[in-house]
Amino acid sequence: MLRTLFLFRPGIPLVIAVLSAFSWGGASVAQAASPWEMPRKKLIESGWDSPSSAAEFKRLLPDMEATPYDGVVINLEITDESGKPRLDEAGKPIAFSNVLSKTPWRREWFLEEIKVLQSARSTKLTDNFIRICAGPSTVDWFDDEGWKHAVEHFRIAAWISREGGFKGVLLDPENYVRALADGRRAPFNYNRQEQQAKYTFTEYSAKVRQRGREVMEAMAAEYPGMTFFTYFMQGGLAMGPMGGDPWEGMEEKRYNLYPAFINGWLDAVPPGITIVDGNEHAYPHSSELQYLKRANATRNAAISLVAPENRAKYRAQVQVSIAIYLDAFVSFPTSDPHTDVITDPPLEHLTVADRLREAVGFAREASDEYVWTWSEQYRWWPTKFWRVKPQTWEDILPGTSAALRDGMDPEKAALARAAHEFVIQERKAGTRGVRIPNLLKNGDFNNGASSTTRPAAFYKRDLLTIAKAPAEEWTPVQAGTSRGELNRDVNGASGHGSARLEGCSEAAFVQEAAVSPRRFYRFRVRARQMGEGAASVRLRWADANGEVLGETLTLAPTAPPKGAWGVISGVLKAPDRAARLGVELRAEGQASSNDVIWYDDAELYVISVN
Repeated sequence: MLRTLFLFRPGIPLVIAVLSAFSWGGASVAQAASPWEMPRKKLIESGWDSPSSAAEFKRLLPDMEATPYDGVVINLEITDESGKPRLDEAGKPIAFSNVLSKTPWRREWFLEEIKVLQSARSTKLTDNFIRICAGPSTVDWFDDEGWKHAVEHFRIAAWISREGGFKGVLLDPENYVRALADGRRAPFNYNRQEQQAKYTFTEYSAKVRQRGREVMEAMAAEYPGMTFFTYFMQGGLAMGPMGGDPWEGMEEKRYNLYPAFINGWLDAVPPGITIVDGNEHAYPHSSELQYLKRANATRNAAISLVAPENRAKYRAQVQVSIAIYLDAFVSFPTSDPHTDVITDPPLEHLTVADRLREAVGFAREASDEYVWTWSEQYRWWPTKFWRVKPQTWEDILPGTSAALRDGMDPEKAALARAAHEFVIQERKAGTRGVRIPNLLKNGDFNNGASSTTRPAAFYKRDLLTIAKAPAEEWTPVQAGTSRGELNRDVNGASGHGSARLEGCSEAAFVQEAAVSPRRFYRFRVRARQMGEGAASVRLRWADANGEVLGETLTLAPTAPPKGAWGVISGVLKAPDRAARLGVELRAEGQASSNDVIWYDDAELYVISVN
């Protein structure tokens, strides 16, 4: 059966997973679908390049649809009939985003914006959000008249989102000011309220909860099926005590009134509305462990900040989202601002795209529905904001788009996860002094001898030492008119053995290994080259009857490994019914005895979840 797996089919295109000689990658064939529709997780863009109006959103739609994103966050303008900013009672432009103000809004101001949004529907950007901000606030929590207008602002934002075909409203809850100044206040900091001397923290919290309830009632009346996205909720407050009581010292915390506002939402939220905790505090992280800590804080630790009567709603209707801060990847690998790198596998041989792909994949696993990115320095599309530099993210970090797409793709993310798990698995084995079983026999080409045992019988020819004994367990095969030599060499990357292919137009050393369906595997081999020709590895799945399954997989270095030993590797997922994996260590395009390719340390390992 070994020879039947080694099929040369020149001219027929193959599905190829081309890998860096020093990086991970992989491929798989399609698997059986779930009998239930799996929820699709989505990627949302937000940042300094966000569209600043409905007209800009429509103009940029083709650019946005070309990105990996499933939705964007947009800002809206409040303008008069001539397109100039409308002014408040103090003569300053009215900012749509600042909803905690007592300046009256009128619905007719937004009719044109809604018409533009309705004319800019997208089948790709399915989850778009209108951004509003809580801070700085210019209305006191106890100002009933002012709060009538603030609640109406939330209502209008939900109305625009529904009429414009958007998924919902996104709230940025950041205080943005630390002290009272010009009537502006940090809305969720009790210690920065005007009437702190008059009302206790408990009294303020009760009033804030009332306002949260009013806000949710207003939005739900306009858009009962909306998603209410927040950049963050109380997961950060819950994570801070390191597992202790989040209420301890609450009165001194910067966002000590925010849990009351959230409880107000939960008091009034109807079953059709989803609330999303965006976990903005995940910006400094990139590892699976930290993302899982964030998710756990949102799902579990934060429950202590939720009133008992609202906990069932919280568990049913509050989703975990994870934030990716793109700017943190710009300086990698010379430096890494992520605070969690000590928890990661070693960073050697990881490109920026590798690291971003891993981070997005881990964020996707930890989140319920949404992963979102925030960016400042560079842009995805043209923007009027002067602080954004002219370069695009692809200019600065080539491969960014592919990394985001692959990280959000469940199959590709699973391969990335498997690669990550194998690093941990191999590191554990090394620490414990045990060996992971190699499914390939005689992978070191030492024919069962130790790596320090020199072969007894050999002869010299053209200054190259060739062993007379063949490479046991490996079948040498040549195709067509190939007339090269396939021998076992006594010089290897490690020990005194390697597979040597000389002057072969198309040839390989072939072996089959037993595998199991739907398992993940790490393949790795060392390769070295002299002269012309191409080194590559072909991998072919087959069932127990020898029937080939799926496409042939080809792994190759990005450049010929001349002068030194390089590594060709990949992570693979066995398809349904897989029982055997045919491995071909190949040489193509060699013309003379001066063209030689060596292979050594061929390894195939089952990957386990750690």
